[in-house]
Amino acid sequence: MKQFKPLLIIAISTLFASCNQKTEEQPTAKKSKALAVLEQQNYEENGFPDFGYMVSPQEYREKYSDQPIFRLKTDFPTEMPKEMPKFLDIDFKKEPLKYIEAVRDYGFEGNTEEWNPYKNKVRDWYHIPWLHPSVEGPNAYPPNGGTEGFHGLIKEAPLGPYQLGPGLKGVEGDYSVYAITLINDKAGYAMGKMWKDPQNPNIKVLDKRYDDGGFPTGTVFVKLLFTDAPKGTDFVDYLVNPLTWKAYITENFWKSDKRAVADVHLLQMDISIRDPRADRSASNPEGTGWVFGTFCYNGKLNNKNKLMNLVPVGLTWGNDPENRINKTSPYPPIKTEVNKDLKETVIFESPNLPPQHLGWNGRLDGPADLNTVSCMSCHNAAQYPAVTSLVPPNAAPDGGKTPPVGGGSDEWMKWFQNIDCGTSMNPNVYSTDFSFQVAIALENFFTAKEASEKGKFASQYKAIHVPIRRGDVAPNK
Repeated sequence: MKQFKPLLIIAISTLFASCNQKTEEQPTAKKSKALAVLEQQNYEENGFPDFGYMVSPQEYREKYSDQPIFRLKTDFPTEMPKEMPKFLDIDFKKEPLKYIEAVRDYGFEGNTEEWNPYKNKVRDWYHIPWLHPSVEGPNAYPPNGGTEGFHGLIKEAPLGPYQLGPGLKGVEGDYSVYAITLINDKAGYAMGKMWKDPQNPNIKVLDKRYDDGGFPTGTVFVKLLFTDAPKGTDFVDYLVNPLTWKAYITENFWKSDKRAVADVHLLQMDISIRDPRADRSASNPEGTGWVFGTFCYNGKLNNKNKLMNLVPVGLTWGNDPENRINKTSPYPPIKTEVNKDLKETVIFESPNLPPQHLGWNGRLDGPADLNTVSCMSCHNAAQYPAVTSLVPPNAAPDGGKTPPVGGGSDEWMKWFQNIDCGTSMNPNVYSTDFSFQVAIALENFFTAKEASEKGKFASQYKAIHVPIRRGDVAPNK
């Protein structure tokens, strides 16, 4: 199905919403019920389409009217929120498990399995705009991506054979991973500054070289990752009792541009926090300003609230740049191999944690991620325009028994340096402060702007642009 144009998306989103009988806010006394519903669902004035791919309105009414219609939430705060998350009282180095569980609870409080911020009565959460379109052309990554219309899931990464375990033999073109992120009020304030003028985003907002640049301390990102695996005779033993959503997705990751309604299952959750204790200082010269955490779904726990089946994998606040040992744990993961020599990563060895492949030489990543990188090494490269590859040379395709060629070299270690928050790996472009989704959003926006205005921008010629993609080339699947 071809991508909708932005104004058409808004019109269709509004039409879908009018078909949905459940309204999520009470209309004001001065407005008719119909007008209130229309205003709740219609964000034309903000200029942000809700989603990029969806079944037709008629098919939705006839087959899927019991399913949600994704609505982008971008009513960002215009003043800096004063309250700081209470988990910042916990020392993430001394009590990492207590810390990551407190961040999880913060993210879950008021949010249900629907993951709908409009229904949260405890605190405000928001979405990042401009993730709806798909990057086009031969270097497009992910191919035929963009958000779908039931839950706002963005196509994110491939899932290869044996990546989740010995029972996952894979499918032609690979399984896919889809994700949806919520950001808290602190991050929302930064996004409000960036997108104050929806037709002219301020690309300096997250760069530390400018006044107050970067996400403020207390920022929290919480991302749920779903997969269409397993299918057929494939199986993943810990994905029993799944949290399942319907989504409008492609048939496989690499090869198909055809979308259909299919089930996706919760696999992973990622969190990232701008924690002031991680800031760079005289006493902490290698500080990044960020703490990253990852969870893996384990349906064997069979908790009533299925979100609570997410088991902490680990926590990281740096890349351990002095550790150059070139080692990977290949697929399939049979046992979690913990590297006790790492000083800036903690892996939680728990009987509830399914076997993990982890990242390069035991650094933190999740089951959906490459075993040749790490959570933080990838986010190092978040910038606009994108002139730094997402991963080092030869980091993908991954999963083999042989460590990557060049792993541990000076060139390779550029991705494993500790970069300060709000700082770009390449000083000739702008930092998006460790957020790849913001980088993708800006790429999408300016690509669309260039197409509509039939012109280019001088900033696009400052450095050689590279596609935001996981790996140098698509595998020959």
